[in-house]
Amino acid sequence: MTMTLITQPNVSAIQAETSTVRYLNHYRCPYCQTEWEDEWDCACNDRCPHCNKEIEPYESSLIDCGSAETGSPVEAPSLAKVPAKGMNRLFVVSYEIDYVHRVSVGITADSPEAAQQIAEQAFNDATIWDDTVAMPLLSDEYHESGDESLLWECVAVEQWPEPDHSVRQLKKEQAAMRVCRGLVEAYQQGKANGGSVDWENLDPLIPVALQALGKTALENKS
Repeated sequence: MTMTLITQPNVSAIQAETSTVRYLNHYRCPYCQTEWEDEWDCACNDRCPHCNKEIEPYESSLIDCGSAETGSPVEAPSLAKVPAKGMNRLFVVSYEIDYVHRVSVGITADSPEAAQQIAEQAFNDATIWDDTVAMPLLSDEYHESGDESLLWECVAVEQWPEPDHSVRQLKKEQAAMRVCRGLVEAYQQGKANGGSVDWENLDPLIPVALQALGKTALENKS
C-alpha cells in the first residue's frame, strides 16, 4: 500500500492566496485501498487518484501557517467546516449494482425472425409496454447480473436532498395498494353490516388516494 501526496492544480494555488486556513486531509479508499494526503482549505472529500471514487477524509489536521498577506497566526477553524470529533453528521450513502432488464411480450408471426422484427419495432416506437390484445405484456422484470459488481459510495452533505422521482413513484404505488386494501375491507365490513358501506370507513382512504394520484386536495367540479 502506497501513500500518495496530491499536488493541487493552479485553482488550489489561487484559493491558498485568499484563504488563511489550510488542512492536511488523510484519505483511504475502501474500493482499492489506496491511501493519500491532500491539502485543502476545508475537510472536504477528494477523488481517489487510482479509481477516481469520491472519498471522505478519515482525518484532517490544521496546517500551522500564517496569513499570505500579514503573516498573522491562523484563526481557529470553523466548526461548520470541521465538525467536532464524535458529532453526528449527515451522509448520503448509495450503492450501485448491475441489473438485467428482461421484457417478454406475445407476438403472432410466421417465423422467429418476423416475430423479433415486430417486437423490435414496438420497442423503437415505445409501444412494447402497452399490453394490448395483439401484443400482451408477459413479463417486465429486473434481475441482478450476478457478477458481484456492488459498489458503495458515501458523501457528506449539509442537508439531505429531496427524494427523486423513483422514490415518489414508489410511495404513490404503496399508497394505491393501501387504498385498494381499504376499499376491500370497507366492502367486506359493509356486506357484514347488511349491505351498506359506512362513510367513516371510506373517508380515511381519501388522503391516501390523493397521495397515490400525486394531488394535495380534491378538485371541485361544477
